[in-house]
Amino acid sequence: MSSGTFMDLVQHEFMVRGSWRKLNRVRLSRSWCVSYILIVAAAVVIVTTYLAARNDLELSSFWYMTLAFPYWIFFLGYGAVKREWSNDTYGWWLTLPIPRFRLIAAKWLGNCLKVWIAMIAIYIALSAYVLILTSAIDHYTYDMAVSFMITGINWLTVVAGLTPFIIAAGMLTISVMYSTAKPLTPLLWILFMGGFSIVYSNMNEYLLPEGRLETAGPATFFPFPWELPAIIIGSWAVAYGLIRAVTYVMDKKLDL
Repeated sequence: MSSGTFMDLVQHEFMVRGSWRKLNRVRLSRSWCVSYILIVAAAVVIVTTYLAARNDLELSSFWYMTLAFPYWIFFLGYGAVKREWSNDTYGWWLTLPIPRFRLIAAKWLGNCLKVWIAMIAIYIALSAYVLILTSAIDHYTYDMAVSFMITGINWLTVVAGLTPFIIAAGMLTISVMYSTAKPLTPLLWILFMGGFSIVYSNMNEYLLPEGRLETAGPATFFPFPWELPAIIIGSWAVAYGLIRAVTYVMDKKLDL
C-alpha cells in the first residue's frame, strides 16, 4: 500500500462525523445544527461574562471543564470501530486490499488528529476569551491571563500526550466486544475506566502538584515530576501494542 493510500484513509477517518444512521434519525439540516451550537456558545459567553463582571468567575474553572477530555477521547476511539458495525460497513472495511494493521492504524491516527486539532481550537478560543475579559474588566489582570494560558498548555499537553494510548484503548475494548473473546469486555471496561479514575484521584498529588489547575498564582511551564514524561512516552509503546492487539482480534477472533 502506498503512503498516499494510507493518508487517504487517515483523511477519511478524520472527516467522518459519526454513524450516518444516527445522523439520519436526527433529521436536522447542517444550518440548524450550526444554529444550535451558536446559541449554546452565545449563552455560555453571556453567563460567564455576567459572572466575570460580578467578580464571581474563577478563570481556572474553564480548564476544569476539560477534565472530561480523557473519557471523551476513549469513547471517540470506541466509536471509531463501532461505527463500522452501526453502519453495516464492517465487511467492506475489513475486506479492503490493505494490510489489517495499516487499516486500523489509519483509523487510530485519524482520530488522534481529531483530538489534537480540537484541543488547539479550544485552547485558542478560551485564551482569546480570557484576554478579552482581562482587557475589559479591571479585576482580571494580564498576569492572570498569562497564568491561565500557561496552565492550559501544561494540562492539554498531558492529555495530548496520552491521547494515542486512550484512543487505542477504546478501539481495543469495542473490538473485543465483536470477537469470540467478548466475555473479556467487562474486564477491559474495569481496567481502562478504573485506571482513569485512579489517575484522576491521584492527579492533585502527582500530575498537577503546583496548585492543581488554579490560576491564582503565577504558573510555570510543565511543573510536573520527571516521571510524567517517561509515563507519556511509555504510553506510546503501550498504544502500539494495543493497536497490534486490535489487529490480532480483527484477523483471528472476529465473531461474524
